[in-house]
Amino acid sequence: MNSTTKKISWGVAGLAVVGLFALALPAVSSVVTTAQALGSNTAKLLEEPEPESEPAGQRAASTAELPEGYVDIGEGVSIPAGGPGDCTASSFINITRDDGSPWRASLLGPDLVDMGPREFAVGDVGYAADGRIATYTVEPGDSPWAIGDRFCLNNGNAVPLLNGLKGYEAIQPGQVLVLNPEAVPDFEFVYPYDE
Repeated sequence: MNSTTKKISWGVAGLAVVGLFALALPAVSSVVTTAQALGSNTAKLLEEPEPESEPAGQRAASTAELPEGYVDIGEGVSIPAGGPGDCTASSFINITRDDGSPWRASLLGPDLVDMGPREFAVGDVGYAADGRIATYTVEPGDSPWAIGDRFCLNNGNAVPLLNGLKGYEAIQPGQVLVLNPEAVPDFEFVYPYDE
């Protein structure tokens, strides 16, 4: 190998090393920052937690503690303000339990609003005696996300879980899904992963 070829090879290798170093620098920097933060918070981690006066599912978030653009909708749950699409506010399917008690499901936030059929959410709506939206009948091609979007649900992907389906189980055409547990008098929530 002649001297010019060696110089070019060493130059290319040097540039490759400098490029790899430049690519790795942000990752190394974030690891160092995280390690510093953990080190300075070690004493806080070892402190005794303060006793809570309310059960975990009942704690209300202080509006002063909420990130900008979020709203408290009850039971310590905060979601982004506004809603999907043309929705001005969102509801939230809350599935929780307090220390060993049975699982429970509730609808937090404003009443559901039907923004009208849309792609992947063209099924029929069922109403409670008081006029609130209660159920939804699945049509072929419907998806939980689009159903949530149609009814201003912040977490439409929780609709299958609310109806006893595990994460890998799909909703089926003709299936009647509960959207608002409080609007269906005989509804009993069963957490599917306890089976």
